Amino acid sequence: MVKERVLAVPYTTVFIAQLPRATKDIIREDLMQHAKENGYHLDWDPEAEDYVGMTRRFCDIDGIYNNTMLKFCGPGEDIAAYEKSIQRNIVLKLPNEDVEELCAKVARADLTVSQLLENFVYDLVHSDRSNGSDERMYANQWFDRCSFGLNFPKTFLLHLVEWGEVDSAIEMWEELKDYHDQGELDEYEKQDAAVLTEALEKMFQDYQKANKEPADLTLEDGMEKVMKWDKERKELLRGSVMEKTREK
Repeated sequence: MVKERVLAVPYTTVFIAQLPRATKDIIREDLMQHAKENGYHLDWDPEAEDYVGMTRRFCDIDGIYNNTMLKFCGPGEDIAAYEKSIQRNIVLKLPNEDVEELCAKVARADLTVSQLLENFVYDLVHSDRSNGSDERMYANQWFDRCSFGLNFPKTFLLHLVEWGEVDSAIEMWEELKDYHDQGELDEYEKQDAAVLTEALEKMFQDYQKANKEPADLTLEDGMEKVMKWDKERKELLRGSVMEKTREK
């Protein structure tokens, strides 16, 4: 969840259905994000054709903002703040002639360059905002046919992502690093560190068994790539990736 959210909510007992459409869309996105981050399922109301939470009063669901600084505003004043919260600043390296061609391409569709790239990403990652099933299929065919999509290295990172274990591995690795930096440990901490080490080593053994030619030969090599990937992910979630990150 974001650290700060601005919403056009006049009073907390208002029914969410009575709020402006843009505000409802923001709250819906936040509900979905909170459910994803906390591992629970959102119930659907077939009659309302929306999530059950969206049929309630705002005070019934405002618990999702417990760790968010919540600010209230007038109708329409929350749109700019929301757009800024999902803005990602990513560095692209393009020669001038390619920029000219790109601008000419978007002019044909009456789009901005950002809108064009956003739409391609929506299709590539099968977003709810994608342009359709055919578009998703062709975007992924493009990815699979490019050199980086063909015969990609079987890294520990890829294994963790495919098995949905990457966040667990990162959390355990960071806990072990904290223990290492702490130096002297008590008996409980030693036992916990041993459990974390065993769990990570089991993940790495499963990775090696699943791949005849694993790209990473040691857990340390594999986790170095995982943590580098996670650094970029966190920077993107905060809003930007600096050029130096990609050059490392």
